[in-house]
Amino acid sequence: MNKRIAVFTNGFSNEFVEHVVTGLQKKAAEDGVDIFVFVTYCAAGDNERQNKCQLNIFHLPDPDSFDGAVMLTNTYNFPDEQERVCARFQRAGVPMLSLEVEVPGMSCIKTENYKGVYDLATHLVEHHNAKKIIFVNGIEGNVENTIRRQALIDVLQEHGLELFDEFKCDFGFYTTFLTMNSYLNEGKELPDAFVCANDHMALGINSSLTEHGYSVPKDVLLTGFDMSKDGQLTYPILATVSRGWEKFGEIAYEKLMYQIEHPEERFIKEYASYFVPSESCGCPASEEALNKRFDAVKSITFNNLENSLIDIFFQRMQIPLSMAEKKEDFMEKAIKYCSDVPQLGPNYCLCTEPEFFELDDELYPDRIRGYNSHMDILYELREGKRLPLRTFDSKELYPGYSHEEGSSNLYIFVPMNYLNYIIGYIAIKNAPKLLFNLDLGMFVNTMNVQLFSMRRHIFSERKNLELKKIYMTDALTMMYNRMGCQKVLYDYISSRKEDNKKSILVFADIDRMKTINDVYGHLNGDFAIKATAETFKSCSPDGWLFGRYGGDEFIAVGPFPESEDIEQLIKNLSETMNSDLKALNLAFTLHASIGYTVIEPGEDLTIANYIDRADKNMYAEKEKYHKYLDSVAGSENNPQE
Repeated sequence: MNKRIAVFTNGFSNEFVEHVVTGLQKKAAEDGVDIFVFVTYCAAGDNERQNKCQLNIFHLPDPDSFDGAVMLTNTYNFPDEQERVCARFQRAGVPMLSLEVEVPGMSCIKTENYKGVYDLATHLVEHHNAKKIIFVNGIEGNVENTIRRQALIDVLQEHGLELFDEFKCDFGFYTTFLTMNSYLNEGKELPDAFVCANDHMALGINSSLTEHGYSVPKDVLLTGFDMSKDGQLTYPILATVSRGWEKFGEIAYEKLMYQIEHPEERFIKEYASYFVPSESCGCPASEEALNKRFDAVKSITFNNLENSLIDIFFQRMQIPLSMAEKKEDFMEKAIKYCSDVPQLGPNYCLCTEPEFFELDDELYPDRIRGYNSHMDILYELREGKRLPLRTFDSKELYPGYSHEEGSSNLYIFVPMNYLNYIIGYIAIKNAPKLLFNLDLGMFVNTMNVQLFSMRRHIFSERKNLELKKIYMTDALTMMYNRMGCQKVLYDYISSRKEDNKKSILVFADIDRMKTINDVYGHLNGDFAIKATAETFKSCSPDGWLFGRYGGDEFIAVGPFPESEDIEQLIKNLSETMNSDLKALNLAFTLHASIGYTVIEPGEDLTIANYIDRADKNMYAEKEKYHKYLDSVAGSENNPQE
């Protein structure tokens, strides 16, 4: 066996994830099995491309490397995706188990949704004499939601009642809060009770009522479903329906092991839900519930502090990342000076696509499936030690992974992407706390924004450098132009001065350039300039910087050759350069005169001053060459001389 099981879920159903993963961990520890959790944070209202790239994380694992898999199917927002994941594992012959939702060809364990709501509704009608009841609906077409609604309708019909009204929401707190606000702002009558399809919507109703001056349960009764942590730690404590999820993970593990041993068998196991009365329906809360709420109040300061640490982490990284010039700067300029987030634990890594910081938008791969086989580990914390950027094979999932015989580890994988840009993923080892609330989703979303901003700045810097290079480069010779000479060459001289080192500036000028242009044309003149520039560079020492200062004038700067005779160096340069020009066998004579000047560290002159000095030094050589040309021309005109 591989001693590995995979779990697929959406992280927004964080409490269900906590119950399942905690139970799986408990049982897996007994067998020494590793758990790999692949989690997305997709939402129906998010950008479609963003969601598709998010769901790519479900395609990261190779089914053949796992003994079995568990799908928290009721957390999915996109049914098509559960079918794709299921198909991949079924093709590989790897047993899978669906939780809460039946999937064709897959075994399923679930809690029923009817009995708990039926008992809840009966309690409201018979015990609290509620007759006017509003049902707060979840996402239309959701199977669980439909069953819960039907249980309420059945109870009302049995008592000769019907729904007073119905809200159509999306299982979310804020949407329900706004819907309730609209209802109250229109001056509509309060019902006797609200029956909500989940606790989050019940909390949204309660917040709106409180904002409008109403009190639960004094003015209206309120119930939820799922027995969420938030619903049990609030005022009033929510009356709700429990699905017994505290044991669900352990049951899921046992059923998956059974499925692995009996791969051909398919089963559906259902567990009863049950009503838990409490303060929001006018009943007293249990002593256990009161104690949990009291403990939560005592811990509120520490919990707030933990959340603040994540904010501080990103605030400290924001400015350094906004000045990044390369991907290595993530560690060198940003995280190097930040404390790691304690909630992530001592082992986690950011795995990024190698193209993300290399290819610009036009060339970036337009895909929503798969990850590069060779990914960058942009940053890794291993046993509290920070490791530098390197690459690894994404088939490993977690860098350096190997099963530790006799032990059980939990690995969490969350996709990083920004709209249609697949950035990579975050992998975390043995630190599930972030997974059990919404902090992990917020952490990843903020990291996505930070990395994308960093990418934008890197490419912006690259484009600026390209533009700067174009702005300072002579198109004909590809040397620095006059602006480049002023900036780059003078900066070089200045840096040498700061280090108390001497420099040399060499000035070269094409002899009788006007004659070449006038007699042989400007195309040949351009060729003469380009040929002289290339020869000047090829004959000069390594490390020199070159510029075209004027039409036929060139300069070069470099370190002063302390160990050489400077006069001999310039003489050799001149002779070699002109010998190479002569070897071109052009229709015209191409020759360059050279002068130089030594720049001392203590001097405070402009580059124009240094060029003027080198030009004067060159002038004597130019005069000699011109006299030589004149003498040759005279001999040709007067043969007897």
